[in-house]
Amino acid sequence: MLENFWYAVELSHEVGTTPTPLRLLGRDYVLYRDGQGRAIALDNQCAHRGASLALGWVEGGCLRCPYHGWSYGTDGQCQHIPADAPGTPIPKRARVQSYPVQERYGLVWMFVGSPDLPADRRPPIPAFPQFESPGRPATYSRHVFDAHFTRTMENAIDTSHALFMHKGAIGASNAPQNTEIDDYEVTLAEYELAASLPIKVNRLNGVMRFVLQQDDPEAHKSYRFALPNITYSAVQFGRYKIESIMVHIPVDDETTVVKSVNIRNFLNRVPGLGHWLDGNTAQVGNKIMQEDDVVVKTQVPQVAPYSDMRQELLVASDATLIAYRKLLKQYAGPAELPEDVIPAERVAR
Repeated sequence: MLENFWYAVELSHEVGTTPTPLRLLGRDYVLYRDGQGRAIALDNQCAHRGASLALGWVEGGCLRCPYHGWSYGTDGQCQHIPADAPGTPIPKRARVQSYPVQERYGLVWMFVGSPDLPADRRPPIPAFPQFESPGRPATYSRHVFDAHFTRTMENAIDTSHALFMHKGAIGASNAPQNTEIDDYEVTLAEYELAASLPIKVNRLNGVMRFVLQQDDPEAHKSYRFALPNITYSAVQFGRYKIESIMVHIPVDDETTVVKSVNIRNFLNRVPGLGHWLDGNTAQVGNKIMQEDDVVVKTQVPQVAPYSDMRQELLVASDATLIAYRKLLKQYAGPAELPEDVIPAERVAR
């Protein structure tokens, strides 16, 4: 599923000169930094006897296998076989696959797909310029879901579950009728979608209760999804804004690691209060993911049914999910999209 894309696979600060194992889409890779500090991605199995290169070490910018000491350059080509006499030619097959890597927004991105696909034909890394130089260092959250990544991503852009699932972490509405979702438009682009709608939480929990003395009538939340594994959310109360990039790392069909990068535009110059707010933001983010995990892992079918949406009864408030599945239909394989699921005017290109 979705092979020819740039996947965000790790937080930049978690990749160093000590090799880091990465399991993505059921395959094993290794990440490390070379002598110039560049992030490198290789297949994790040594070409010699299949040992894990992630158990090895970086030496002279190369990655050395822990089993027999074979050393691999950043291009995956073996540079040294210790057991061979000096001058012995290194076999051409003594190499592992290397992968293009970029770093943006505090994330490591790896291109997973055909090595023959020209760079100018690869879908772009989504743009989040506000994360390039935030007003203060970002904070981070992490949670492991026992669920397929299509389900965790749908959960992140679902517009109507928060008031039921997250009363503890976020807050509640004053009355049941306030849970109604007003009509909203989803903008569908070539590789992503976006939507924005009002927030109906009237009794805020946590730090926002103290930051905001009263509810802002124009408070709203924005959503984005970008192929293949990025969701974004922004919560804005007047001039106060908290933004998060969520990376849904598809380990395998049953496991997804979700890591988030979080920034805010307020209390950036109040060190003590700012550190407290960072801790609170991370705590709330982790609590939200824990609350989501309880339900997301129970969903059937395991993979979001983009190929036959009649398996679920979707309604107007599910516009973001329908647009998401429309993108999956386009890039992950053929599927039938029932015309009566959502009015055509509700999803705009």
